[in-house]
Amino acid sequence: MIVNQVNEGWEIFSHSSHGLLAGKIANEIEDQYKCNNWAATLTAIIEHDDRQLHFTEKNYLTDLGTPRDFLLEKRKVGEITERSNRLLRQAEDKSIWVAMLIIHHLQFIYKDVAKEKKTLATYLDTLESKKRTYMKCYGLTQTDVQKMYQLMVFADRCSLILCQNAIPAMQRSLEINHSINNKTYWIREKENGTVQIDPWIFKNEQFSVTAEYKLLAQPSFGSNKEFESLLNKSDVKIREWVIAK
Repeated sequence: MIVNQVNEGWEIFSHSSHGLLAGKIANEIEDQYKCNNWAATLTAIIEHDDRQLHFTEKNYLTDLGTPRDFLLEKRKVGEITERSNRLLRQAEDKSIWVAMLIIHHLQFIYKDVAKEKKTLATYLDTLESKKRTYMKCYGLTQTDVQKMYQLMVFADRCSLILCQNAIPAMQRSLEINHSINNKTYWIREKENGTVQIDPWIFKNEQFSVTAEYKLLAQPSFGSNKEFESLLNKSDVKIREWVIAK
């Protein structure tokens, strides 16, 4: 989960909400950058971070009893592989195209950890074999997959920046990443409060996107169970961003 400390308490975005926001952003991109089988690619973008919250498996509180942001998590190899398998089973039920892109994403985010963890490296090698089988079914090359993946990492990063309230103040720009069409993209908040992404790669000159989150006023929690209960009972809030050229 993505956790922001604000004056009112804790803003909490689920990874599923973050993934859906990434999909909304990706769907606004100009058609010339989109690949064939776009619906399946969009599904992979939306679901690439699903299957995260499992309160019976993990403690989502810090030592101080505050909600733990995902960046503070230290995952064991067993947890990584179990969550990845769970995610891939869900993907394969829909399409091996979806699974192929999610495998590519898992390889990207865990490649550095795998350099130090032989078990994880072996697991990623197994996924690579599976990915190549799926690519062969669709007649895709590594270049094809990498081109599709650039859309995912662009939209994923944009969504994460928005969910983390990470856009700098005073109209300063923040680098998104180097991705689609081999370009570097930047994001900033304009004086009128709209969000600008440069260079502009979207169909329309302006569009809006939303994401759901929870706001918890309680400063800390005595147990994981208490946190889960309050999180589930809390009302859903909706944040909207207007993205304009």
